[in-house]
Amino acid sequence: MSHQTGINATSELKDFLARARGGAIRIMKIVIRNEELVLDLCREPAQSWDKDYDQFLLPLLTPLEPSYILYRLDSQNAQGYEWIFIAWSPDQSPVRQKMVYAATRATLKKEFGGGHIKDEIFGTVEDDVCFDGYLRHRSSCSSPAPLTTAEQELQRIKVTEYKVVWDERRRIGTPTARARVTMEFGLDKRAQTLQGLAFPLQEDAKRALQLLRQKRINYIQLRLDVDKETIELVHTKPTETHELPYRIPTDSPRYHFFVFKHSHQGQLEEALVFIYSMPGYTCSIKERMLYSSCKNRLLDEVERDYQLEVTKKMEIDNGDGLTEEFLYEEVHPMEHTLKQAFTKPRGPGGKRGNKRLIKGAGENGEEN
Repeated sequence: MSHQTGINATSELKDFLARARGGAIRIMKIVIRNEELVLDLCREPAQSWDKDYDQFLLPLLTPLEPSYILYRLDSQNAQGYEWIFIAWSPDQSPVRQKMVYAATRATLKKEFGGGHIKDEIFGTVEDDVCFDGYLRHRSSCSSPAPLTTAEQELQRIKVTEYKVVWDERRRIGTPTARARVTMEFGLDKRAQTLQGLAFPLQEDAKRALQLLRQKRINYIQLRLDVDKETIELVHTKPTETHELPYRIPTDSPRYHFFVFKHSHQGQLEEALVFIYSMPGYTCSIKERMLYSSCKNRLLDEVERDYQLEVTKKMEIDNGDGLTEEFLYEEVHPMEHTLKQAFTKPRGPGGKRGNKRLIKGAGENGEEN
């Protein structure tokens, strides 16, 4: 939903977030001022994370103004220190402020890096976000013992997705917009599905992404190893656009990265396209949910850690429609529309009459 506000982080905040991820900061409060995300307050660690929690967090909660609070834990993952993302939206704050903060939350999470966020809490009263509230949140996320860690998180994500989509449908109201809530795929939908799953990339997959960044290959196909809970490399065969449909398996889901080389307005261009292929309903429900939930965290990691800018993201069930014309229209959709809608009309045919020369009035007010 971040595209609805246009609010972005200031350059000072971006620099601070980069430094804070290193671990020097325990807590920071971020607010919206003059339609920009800015740092309000921050504190360095004093004791362990659980002892600092209420002492640092509770004084930052204002009863009439929403805010975002990032709290650093002492644990680390592959990205570095883990953080709690707290969206504070008190009941007494103005409705418009609540809406703006809710719509901008995804922007801040993307700027900070979703891979660092372990938990996300939404609170309207102090009891929701205090230390005891956080422990209750952790407890509520726990599922029965027979489920694996991945299945526990999947269950929580699915419940949240249904709630967000339903609330958004009621808020928007129009049939077209309601359809867009469930069909749209991209960064905006990513904000509504919590963190998603973060299966680690295997070494072969990491090396392939490095080669893609160095422009030494133009195609990568990845798969999930459901048992190991990892993302594996399938192959990196050189692929021309006309060969792309034949790279899409008909019996199993895959992630694809393809460098689409094409001519646009007389210039040779390259666009990195991400394709999530899910062949109908031949796959198990668990497999469908895993692929759907892992793709956004994978894209986060690819764009953040490998500096690969994905121009277009798409979801397909087969490769039949992956033609050069289709990819071009997906990569450059607006220009085609504007070109047809605003073509300059031709002038009237035939010879036009002579131009009339109108002279100004003379000194006595008479025409010359």
